[in-house]
Amino acid sequence: MTLAAAVDVIVTITPWNPWPVAIPLVVLVVAVVVSIVGTRRRSKPIRELGYVLFIVSALTAGGMAWVLSGIWDTRAREQALEELGYISPTFSGGMGVSERGLAPIDFTAELDDGTRVNGVLVDQGGGRWLVKVDD
Repeated sequence: MTLAAAVDVIVTITPWNPWPVAIPLVVLVVAVVVSIVGTRRRSKPIRELGYVLFIVSALTAGGMAWVLSGIWDTRAREQALEELGYISPTFSGGMGVSERGLAPIDFTAELDDGTRVNGVLVDQGGGRWLVKVDD
C-alpha cells in the first residue's frame, strides 16, 4: 500500500510569504516623498510624477499580492500531494473563507497505477491540511 492509497493523512503546506510585495511598497513611499517635494517646490511635473508613481505602485502591489499568492498556494498544494504519491493533482474551487476558516478544496489526481482519485483538502489550522480521499 502506497501513501497515496491511505486516507485521512495530515500534510503541512507552508503559507505564502509576501516579501515580493515589499518592492512596490517601497516605491509607494518614494512616490509620497516625491509628491511632497513637488508640492513644496511648487513644481507641477514632480508633484504629478509622485501621484503617478503612487497609483502605479499601489495597483502593482495589489496585483502582485493577488496573483503571486494564488500561484504559491496552488504549487504548495501540488507539492504536498505529490509527496504523498499522487500524480498531476488538479484543484477545483478557490481559497474561499468560511466561518470555520478556509473552505475545503476538492482535488483530482492519479495514482502510480493510473487510477483516478478524487478527494478533498480540509484546513486544520496552522498550515496543516487533512487529505481525505473518496472511496
